[in-house]
Amino acid sequence: MSAFFRACATVLLVLAASSWLLQARPPATLGDPPPAPTPEEVARLRKQGPIALGPTGPFSVNIASREEVRNFFNSVYAASENFSIGWTGDINACAPGTTDAGFRDLVVLRINWFRAMTGVPAGVVFDSLNNAKNQQAALIMSANNALSHFPPQTWSCWTQDGYDAAGKSNIALGNAGPDAITAYIEDFGGNNAAAGHRRWILYPQTQTMGTGDVPDTGANSAANATWVQDGHYFDPRPVTRDSFVSWPPPGFVPYQLVFPRWSLSYPNADFSAAAVTMTSNGVNVAVTKEALQGNIGENTLVWYPSDLDPSQPYEWPRPSANTSYAINVQNVTVSGSPRSFNYTVTVFDSQAPGPDTVLPAISGSDQPAVNQTNIYNFAAVTNATGYQWRLSQRSAFTAVEGAENGLTYFTTNTASDYDVIVTSPKASGSFAFHLAHTQPNDQVLTYTRVLLPGTNAQMQFKSRLGYAADGEVAKVQVSEDNGNSWQDVYTQTGNNSGPPIETTFNTRTISLSGFAGRSMTVRFRYDYVAGLSYYPQSDPGVGWYIDDISFSNTEELSNPVVTALPSGTNFNFIPAQIGDYALDVRAQVYGQYYLEWGPIKRVTAAVVLNPIVQFSGSPSVSGNQVQIDFDVTNYRANLVFQLLQASDVAGTWTTNSSASFQTLVANSMFRVTTPSGGASKMFYRLQVN
Repeated sequence: MSAFFRACATVLLVLAASSWLLQARPPATLGDPPPAPTPEEVARLRKQGPIALGPTGPFSVNIASREEVRNFFNSVYAASENFSIGWTGDINACAPGTTDAGFRDLVVLRINWFRAMTGVPAGVVFDSLNNAKNQQAALIMSANNALSHFPPQTWSCWTQDGYDAAGKSNIALGNAGPDAITAYIEDFGGNNAAAGHRRWILYPQTQTMGTGDVPDTGANSAANATWVQDGHYFDPRPVTRDSFVSWPPPGFVPYQLVFPRWSLSYPNADFSAAAVTMTSNGVNVAVTKEALQGNIGENTLVWYPSDLDPSQPYEWPRPSANTSYAINVQNVTVSGSPRSFNYTVTVFDSQAPGPDTVLPAISGSDQPAVNQTNIYNFAAVTNATGYQWRLSQRSAFTAVEGAENGLTYFTTNTASDYDVIVTSPKASGSFAFHLAHTQPNDQVLTYTRVLLPGTNAQMQFKSRLGYAADGEVAKVQVSEDNGNSWQDVYTQTGNNSGPPIETTFNTRTISLSGFAGRSMTVRFRYDYVAGLSYYPQSDPGVGWYIDDISFSNTEELSNPVVTALPSGTNFNFIPAQIGDYALDVRAQVYGQYYLEWGPIKRVTAAVVLNPIVQFSGSPSVSGNQVQIDFDVTNYRANLVFQLLQASDVAGTWTTNSSASFQTLVANSMFRVTTPSGGASKMFYRLQVN
């Protein structure tokens, strides 16, 4: 018996006396990939439609650009996280129901994200008929807690449509929606050496798919069926970015989506004698080739670093710096001729800005004038399709959150069978927050107040991690993009050794200096790691207790007003009253997805007298140049001068774009010079903003 199982046996023995039992939920599983359709099946599929829904896409991304991939991941991929399935079915009644249309959009969004990363056409749409059949297939898998592309009629909730869909779909148990799509790309499991699910998701010719999804329901696991075959299977191969299709693809790839199995696909390639080498920083990475398997999309070579186990789900370690892997595949035969493939994959942390990162930093007056137009400019973001600017009020933040106000400033995404606010144990006061895994799902407590940390800002809270197993991880996370993506700033993992991790509250202090000058939200997340152990109780002493949450050197941002900027890199701020404000900007990409908010511009609006401009003396004309001196009373920083001209006082006035301004006396006397243009007469007017 291994040490791990000895430890587990001890835990069960000790906890049996207290009626607390350690449990492990089976990990998510994938079925075998479906085989390729026959010509007759493709002909039937071609006649079927499509009856297209969506689309969500198409997308394209330059994966040679770290920043473009970083933004693509942090906006489009992140948009399909934290989904709400909206299922209307009932397993007990064998009713497949439906899912929210918005949820289905997130599934196809995830599909097209992966296809864009690999450089194949990324405009897949869903067929409503496929969706309906897939919904029945997912119900069959969930109702029976089993997977089969050919489910027997003896299975619960069997239908002919569900059976038909199962044979044309990737199927998963323990995953639903966008998470299932990522699982198909990972393609873990001893039965998935061919990475067949991945090959179907990334098959270049495919234009129409479908999805069916059922969430966890009591003892029945979540399930997904994704229709992956359509009437275009035998179409000519479309243009792809690279001649081959690989995962991970050449270029920059977020570390979260790098998995043990690596693959390279090429149509009609013979990989039987292929040799693959993998190096990082000149150091060889030992690899193991998987057995070849045809009749699944395009011919594919699959390998994995020999020290990894592709039979289980895996999280690639977060790199502290960009890490490149050079891939060399030789001895491939295509149409009787030898071929080789060489490319480099760079694994990176998408939460870490790179040297090519540009944030929309704002420039303008620190003291805008009340009831006057104040112009602010900001840095342009590469590939932005628009912007939003946000105005918030700033105020000192001194609150201590100890659940005394209930959930007034919190939202929860937790199981409904336990209380998030408890009276015991607690660090102080009368209440504390509590997160527990009565269900094997992540438990989330989100603080809704938007904060602005300053230099040397810190977060502090009292924490008590009681009985917690190896599959339970307490995390504090920070988001700079309104919850689209989150960064871990604190983690604590349980174990299977028996006694509680902590029996008293301990003070945790987290530096927020890395977020100084950026708006942020905070959440507490009690993760469950699929396949590992957890305590399925909410009894006192089980789970994670949180109390006395506070922040130092931090302001609160309130009453936000967001304004769209479809073009340009400037905006006008007209404060209605004096006060402290925060201004920030975020870029829109791909027409509808937003990146993180840029650095905050702290301003204090004040009553400022309007500047008064007055010509001093007569204009000086020399040759074809005109010089005009002028004085400014009530000058303030960042004033913008413009020279307007007209050939007649009552005529049309236009801005003179050739005028140049210089300072004669700081903050009071200036000169404007402009070509006369040979006109016999000209009238000039000065304008200040």
